[in-house]
Amino acid sequence: KGEAFMKNVHPLADLAPRDIVAKEISRQMLSSGSKHVWLDATKIPDFAERFPTIYQSCLSHGINPTTDLIPVAPASHYASGGVRVDLFGKSVIPGLYVCGESACTGAHGANRLASNSLLEGLVFGARIAESIANSIPGFSQPKTGKSAEILLDPVIRTALQQAMSRGAGVVRSKESLEETLMTLQKLALFTTNETNIDSWETTNLYYLSTAIVRSALERTESRGSHWREDFPNISQDWEKRIHQRIDSNGTWSSSIEELGVNHVFTQAN
Repeated sequence: KGEAFMKNVHPLADLAPRDIVAKEISRQMLSSGSKHVWLDATKIPDFAERFPTIYQSCLSHGINPTTDLIPVAPASHYASGGVRVDLFGKSVIPGLYVCGESACTGAHGANRLASNSLLEGLVFGARIAESIANSIPGFSQPKTGKSAEILLDPVIRTALQQAMSRGAGVVRSKESLEETLMTLQKLALFTTNETNIDSWETTNLYYLSTAIVRSALERTESRGSHWREDFPNISQDWEKRIHQRIDSNGTWSSSIEELGVNHVFTQAN
């Protein structure tokens, strides 16, 4: 509509905290059906000198920030959950160690602290290396052959990503999450016999997306980066961690882990 909508949302308008800005952008996109909103940077003096990387990126896409509006939309840049591991990065699968963004270490709680992702990479990376060095068996060539895993067709990848962004992204609700879960179940019908990186990545995206949506539906509160419009407040009843599991038959189950103030992982279970 060409309106500066943030001035009606927060006293700092466009300079409001980024979580507030991201939520309102998402609401505007959902209400209008648009894939983005417009950022007006035409009045910023010396834009090219102050933001050289953004300036060059815009130019490469045919946008001149000094004269043109820039299409923007919220995007996920870090995952706060992950594979359950112990203090040495060990998962429940023998020989599988996980660290960094892929692991659930409990180091940051419900929302990663800015610039602190190095903690999980450096600290747990070193601990994993030490653990492996003391326990790794002799090397043997793994067996290869046709996988029994049912993989999903990469053709669904964009639809899956769009469904997650729309219904399980920055702004969530029971209605949007249930709709997203139904979409995921429909997309899971598109299987392939091709065993390659694209099919594995698409399959993994489906599993991860399903785990996220199931957990978001179960957590009837807002906490950290998880925001539900129908449950906007934090609840002490939900000082818990939700674990999702899928068995070899494709059946999902969830469990709740109670967290104390001094809770520390001691063992993966």
